[in-house]
Amino acid sequence: MLKRLSIHNFAIIKQLHVSFHEGYNVITGETGAGKSILIDALGLILGDRADLKSQIDASEKCVIEGEFLNESSSIQKLFEQMELDFESPIIIRREFSKQGKSRAFVNDTPVTVVQLKKVTENLVSIHSQHENMVLSDADFQFNLLDTFAQNKEVLFAYQKVFTSFKQEEKMLIELKKKQSEMLKEKDYLTFLVNEFDSLQLKSGEESEIDKELQLLNHAEQIKQTAEYAGVSISDSEQSVIVVLTAVKQKLKGMTSFSEVCNALYERVSSVIIELKDIANEANDLLEKVGTDQSRLEELNDRMNAIYQLKRKHNVNDYEELLAVYETIANQLNGIGSIEQQIDESQKKVNEALKEMSKLAKNLHQSRTKSASLLKLEIEHYLHQLEMPKSVVMFELSETESFNEFGNSNLAIKFSANVGIAPQALDKVASGGELSRLALAIRTIEAKSNQLGTLIFDEIDTGVSGKVAANIGFMFKSIAQHHQLIAITHLPQVAASGQYHYFVSKSEKDNKTYTQIHQLSETERVEQLANMLSGNAISESAMQNAKELLRQA
Repeated sequence: MLKRLSIHNFAIIKQLHVSFHEGYNVITGETGAGKSILIDALGLILGDRADLKSQIDASEKCVIEGEFLNESSSIQKLFEQMELDFESPIIIRREFSKQGKSRAFVNDTPVTVVQLKKVTENLVSIHSQHENMVLSDADFQFNLLDTFAQNKEVLFAYQKVFTSFKQEEKMLIELKKKQSEMLKEKDYLTFLVNEFDSLQLKSGEESEIDKELQLLNHAEQIKQTAEYAGVSISDSEQSVIVVLTAVKQKLKGMTSFSEVCNALYERVSSVIIELKDIANEANDLLEKVGTDQSRLEELNDRMNAIYQLKRKHNVNDYEELLAVYETIANQLNGIGSIEQQIDESQKKVNEALKEMSKLAKNLHQSRTKSASLLKLEIEHYLHQLEMPKSVVMFELSETESFNEFGNSNLAIKFSANVGIAPQALDKVASGGELSRLALAIRTIEAKSNQLGTLIFDEIDTGVSGKVAANIGFMFKSIAQHHQLIAITHLPQVAASGQYHYFVSKSEKDNKTYTQIHQLSETERVEQLANMLSGNAISESAMQNAKELLRQA
């Protein structure tokens, strides 16, 4: 239940604190006194958006706080799921800074507006005359029927599978699209891979080819140089070795006379040995190097093929070309692997569809069974509201397609008069008839759900007399199991409440302020008399007011 509501600096409410009771609370007041502002303020702590220009005074921070008593296992489980610390009472607070920034708190823990709504939708529900047109909304009609049929757990299980089904279906569509695109490229990718495979590229190959090409392209020069080196070093009468051998012989004769000459002799001997080795290698090189024209053409052709492939794939480095080949090969292989992914995804879709169909069938059967009972229940309340000839019809059928509510088509139709066939709710012309239908539906909805607090904001608009008295009786019935707060202009409804609050406004310093207080028995009689006769309260009006209270 809503135990307390505090409002600071909201619209024309400067400071307001009000405590409510269990059972049936009634709020009355003159038009424009601020009753709707109370509901707007309460809506903000339920997660509604604020109209910063008209509702929030930028000169001072706005704070709205509600204290709720609810220790049900479902609300405690919700807190646990949302990782919030549960405490009773539950304090919900919404703050708006001077700059218009909003913050929300649950038991002093900061939460998002989405989290706030998730918590408060399990605490309180507001129904107003402006919501009457929502009766024709498909979501509302499904929620009404499912709440009455106690389908909450089955619907939750279905929606979980439905969400999974849509995700898997989306993934399957994306995989098939990807496969289609890949298949279009398959021939081209195959051509590219074959082009690479025909060359049989190996890591480091380009460098080896380049070395061999350098050798073949300069073979004649190398041979000439090797021949010249061999001749110059050892194969002529004036070769370096011949000259050094003569020097060696001269030094040998001096070795016994001079240590320096001996050292020079040894060094020259070593140089001659090294030069002979160089000459031998030069002669070997002369024999090894040849001008193999066919090999040269073969290597040039291969280098040209590699160059053309690098140019085609816009790379400069040979190793990058190998990486391109690996990427293309993987893409080609992926065309085969995506078929397996599609098979697995299709299997998941089929499994989800099977489970979803089963749950949807259970929902439809439950709805079909409950629709006839709900029809009778609504008509029962409409008869109490002086609409004895009214007829409600639930048109329910199965479809091949699925949505978040299953595979059912649902339409609620209504007729208030004999001889007029039931028609869609948005075709109902009379505002009073629609209000009474809404009240009957809201009454049943209230009994079916587990909310602690229900608020009816002038939902009785457009009715009077005996109907108003019956509305009061219905409100009293609801209040036996829920806290009910009703804002009304009807004295019959106001008299039926257990606790009566009056909203008024006053002016101070050229500003308008709203107040609310609980009426005493004497004040309540006067207020009811005022509602019955206007500002000039007569003795008969006072007696009528007392009689209304007595009858209530």
